[in-house]
Amino acid sequence: MAQLADPAPWGRSTVDAAVLESLVAEGLLLPNIDLSRPVWIAPMSEEREPKPPSGYVVSLVRLHKRGFGVPAGRFVRALCDHCGVELHNFSPNSISQAAVFVAVCEGYLGVEAH
Repeated sequence: MAQLADPAPWGRSTVDAAVLESLVAEGLLLPNIDLSRPVWIAPMSEEREPKPPSGYVVSLVRLHKRGFGVPAGRFVRALCDHCGVELHNFSPNSISQAAVFVAVCEGYLGVEAH
């Protein structure tokens, strides 16, 4: 089996449980109360690429530090379903544009984003 190079340009994740616990302390992530079904899971140090268990998605710490919350709203889940992608496939700018669309629909037009 051929050896794969580290993913460019990012490399492996440096996030661990301590980093995620700091996000919990800042109120940016929900705490793991039920350890049989944790809200978040830290990446494994030996992972070469993200492989979350079924029912979990990859999320970036920098998004949470800039105000992204979980669980994602119904519109974001529908957008992911419509595009056939997972949340981590959207760049921060894409998420920001979706948030502006929701704000215009709900705040200006008075309709639910759809």
